[in-house]
Amino acid sequence: MREESTEARPVDPEFLPERLREEVSRAARHRLPLALLVFDLDTPSESRESLDALTRAAMLLARCVVRRSDVVGPLGSGRFGVVANATPEGADALARCLVSQLQGFEFTAADRPVPMGLRFALSCHGAAKTAGDLLAEAHAALGQEQMGERVR
Repeated sequence: MREESTEARPVDPEFLPERLREEVSRAARHRLPLALLVFDLDTPSESRESLDALTRAAMLLARCVVRRSDVVGPLGSGRFGVVANATPEGADALARCLVSQLQGFEFTAADRPVPMGLRFALSCHGAAKTAGDLLAEAHAALGQEQMGERVR
């Protein structure tokens, strides 16, 4: 995978889908494993700004946990994804590690803890899967589950 800068970048909703398309092409060309992990955050606060701030903070924390070659980016309000060269087992281990880190971190707003619901979906690249297929599979899995449950 192409090395990513650790510098903060503006939140661009097209960044991750674009990079996913590049990585799917690369994985197919070189027969490498590839996984997409999509995390869905929820907070009791009804403010979209609060959820967007929580998502940005969670992405920064995730960026500190994953390998430099992994890609972390936004997927809309309350969702972000990680693209990793990983087998299904490796991606599951990475997802568990990220969930543990995210749940163990105390997110705050106005000096008060912000309770957070968290769930994730995992989609792995297969012979005929496109970047759109991976995204659709992960989003569909998240749409079928209840908060707090792990989705595969």
